[in-house]
Amino acid sequence: MFLIRLLTLSLLTVSCYGMAQGQAEQLKGFGIFLIFLVPILIYFCPMYVAYFKKQPNFYSIFTLNLFLGWTLVGWVVALVWALKSHEPIKTINVTVPEPTPAHPIPASPKQTKQCPYCAEDILMAAKKCKHCGSEV
Repeated sequence: MFLIRLLTLSLLTVSCYGMAQGQAEQLKGFGIFLIFLVPILIYFCPMYVAYFKKQPNFYSIFTLNLFLGWTLVGWVVALVWALKSHEPIKTINVTVPEPTPAHPIPASPKQTKQCPYCAEDILMAAKKCKHCGSEV
């Protein structure tokens, strides 16, 4: 971008100096040269910006500017695209631990006996059946 500004400034300086020193015919040719050169420099400004910012999409910006730059909307889109930061998106890799299968806690073997009245299993230490309610 600095090079473009320097080139434009030097062309304007040379044209002012030429106007002051030169003759009318010589200035006419230089004026026509400037009339065609300056719009071309402005028209391709997004391409220059993309080139100097080392955009990875330089050729896409150039193509958009070349074919749609005359619509002003295409020129503005190309300029914004050229000025856009091209830093890679930072991603964070998160590792999720695999769920461990739930191991059932082994039940402690309890000694059981059958109720003499209802024939259901009850604990050996039981004094009353939980099913029929009778005293054991």
